[in-house]
Amino acid sequence: MSRVARLPFSGILLLAGTYSGGSWAVDCQIQRGYAGIEGISSHTSDSLWQSEDPPFRNNVIANLYLSSVGRCTLTETLSAKAQASGEYVLQAHQPGSLEDKRHQGLGILNEAVVSWAARDNLYIDAGKVRKTSGYLFSVAPLDLLRNISGNMRSVRVFGLGDRWRNFYEEGAYGVSSSLYRNEGTYTLAAFPRLKRNDQRQEAGSEWDAVLRTNSTDRYYASYTATGLAAFNPTFSLLTGNQKTLALGTSGNLTDNLILSVEGSVSHGQTWRHLDSAAVVRNEREPYKIRSSGAQADIGVGLRYTTADQTEYGAEYYGQSQGYSRSQWQDNFDTIRFFNGGFGVKPPPEFQQYSRMMAAETDNVGRGGNLLGKHYLTLYTRTNKEQVGSIDWSISGMVNLVDGSHVLNVHLTTPLKNNLELYSGAAASFGSKESEFGTFGEKGNIYAGMRINW
Repeated sequence: MSRVARLPFSGILLLAGTYSGGSWAVDCQIQRGYAGIEGISSHTSDSLWQSEDPPFRNNVIANLYLSSVGRCTLTETLSAKAQASGEYVLQAHQPGSLEDKRHQGLGILNEAVVSWAARDNLYIDAGKVRKTSGYLFSVAPLDLLRNISGNMRSVRVFGLGDRWRNFYEEGAYGVSSSLYRNEGTYTLAAFPRLKRNDQRQEAGSEWDAVLRTNSTDRYYASYTATGLAAFNPTFSLLTGNQKTLALGTSGNLTDNLILSVEGSVSHGQTWRHLDSAAVVRNEREPYKIRSSGAQADIGVGLRYTTADQTEYGAEYYGQSQGYSRSQWQDNFDTIRFFNGGFGVKPPPEFQQYSRMMAAETDNVGRGGNLLGKHYLTLYTRTNKEQVGSIDWSISGMVNLVDGSHVLNVHLTTPLKNNLELYSGAAASFGSKESEFGTFGEKGNIYAGMRINW
């Protein structure tokens, strides 16, 4: 059997940058990036999860990270672009049994795309394509192509404040085309399943990149109108393993006030739910997706911007497939039973479910989903980016049914045009039987320094 050597995309860009001839005029450059170091003090309280080794521990953490974007112009109509991110984490103490390793590195190929300009208004992309949609700060029903995030369980790059996901977001392997016309933009994309996911018992941080991005078939189409005066709606359709129709729009009510509305309707559920009957039958997969019926979600947001570039926002998000009160109780009763919370040690063959339920709960969030039905988000932020000034971002989300909530505060000040210091805190509050208190009330305080280029 012949063996094919695989050359990393960054290596292809480097080789391409050394060649110029015929119709090829290769020009490669690093467009932008950043590197930083931060210290984190992590705190946690008791949770329903119990084991011989504590599932979560207080810790002191050092995090080094780097992200960069490179682009090559190959011909007048052909170009290539790639983004890669990486971090290395060192923890002072052994983490909990449901957390990461004490010393651990993470590398992510966020995007690696070859783009062809077939016409002045038609572009075709192939490779690891990243596509995001939506106008909302919290949860965007219009964002149908989001993938599972590969961030570590106890650490993430906080240096990006409320934009931390950009460090971990990665595209899926496939093709996409965009057609720009006077009346609007048309997009088609296909992301086939390349690997069957047989690691559902583990958190997404343990999956390889292909499982996170290409474990299902997804075919996507969207249209965004551009000819309307105030509001330009987007229509999106996703087929394959999931079938969803989404609609969203955003526009100015006044010069300073923006209204955003997004909603979607799906055939069946879009994330896995606990099936209590499957637990009783001791099935290997107690989490399932009900493929019948219709599910809907909606998000509405108002954003006000002042003359000095300070934003104030409020958003509501609701979903019909969120757990009801009775389903919540079944969920937490099951967690308690598998962790000996009723004073009876569960049979050994059931103990595996404890870790599985922790992983599944974590993975719902990694997919950009929430477990409940109704949420309110409030936020404010500045974006002056002036040397010597302080920018801030403060945001909070509350589950309107169980009262649990999360809070994020991020402060940053540029020392020079390419160097900034930052500090902040992220915390979750709620009882052990609430969404944001499921893993115990948690808090991280952090400070760091980042270089931008």
